[in-house]
Amino acid sequence: MRSMLSAALLAVLAVTATSTPIAGQARGAAAPAPAGPVPRTPDGKPDLRGRWLGSGGALTHSNLIEEHAGGFGVLAGKSLIIDPPDGIIPYTPEARVVRDRNRTDAFAYLDPVAHCEFYGPGRLHQFVQEILYFGDQIVVYANQHTTRVIDMARTEHLPDAIRLWMGDSIGRWEGDTLVVDVTNFNGKTWMGFGDFHGGDAHIVERFTMVDANTIQWTMTIDNPRVFTRPWTMTSAAPLARQRALPAEEYAEESCHEHNIYLVHLKNVWEQAQKTGKR
Repeated sequence: MRSMLSAALLAVLAVTATSTPIAGQARGAAAPAPAGPVPRTPDGKPDLRGRWLGSGGALTHSNLIEEHAGGFGVLAGKSLIIDPPDGIIPYTPEARVVRDRNRTDAFAYLDPVAHCEFYGPGRLHQFVQEILYFGDQIVVYANQHTTRVIDMARTEHLPDAIRLWMGDSIGRWEGDTLVVDVTNFNGKTWMGFGDFHGGDAHIVERFTMVDANTIQWTMTIDNPRVFTRPWTMTSAAPLARQRALPAEEYAEESCHEHNIYLVHLKNVWEQAQKTGKR
């Protein structure tokens, strides 16, 4: 556990050392305003536009989404998995071997986040994100310049040969819940430190606005190549509305620049390859 936590912490430090602060450390963030009625757009749908904090302000689950002890700067946390009831990701035996290998010190360098590449949908919602509307599209902007475009007009996904970091997102309303159907992943993102869903995953997200300042979010994942059954997770805390910060408060996300943590991860990875450690 000590090795896994230290590798996980180094992976996230490789980003946060010179990137935008994690959600709970955002400078100038104000406490959410008192809850009120759900705001609505002219067509009567919930108005999700705003700046939202998804982690409760603590670095708990950007690395590990199952229940875990604390250490090395990572706070202890209960599992984010609400189905199955045991809170354990139902990997196939083969996929669990890959996940456990990914969590070792030698493989921490493979974490896409350490390279300033994209967070997957399951990892993204632990950070600050902004939801904007543009015509028939809902745009979600979040950590590390990640931008998701949710198409509210299309009903069919892109051709299977087109594969994207964040997948192809198609949205629809079910009552007051925004349902986002996502396919066409490139399979490179991690959901947490070492956890992955593969390129053939089918993800269904649900954003339910329960009051003016709170969104309940869940994500159901299915991929028979990786999991024995579909499963569902949520964020560490409901998404809470935050007051928007002035533009000058946003730090430049140049996370490779002078990044000694990334150099350390790379050195460990290269040494493991020389010694034949797999």
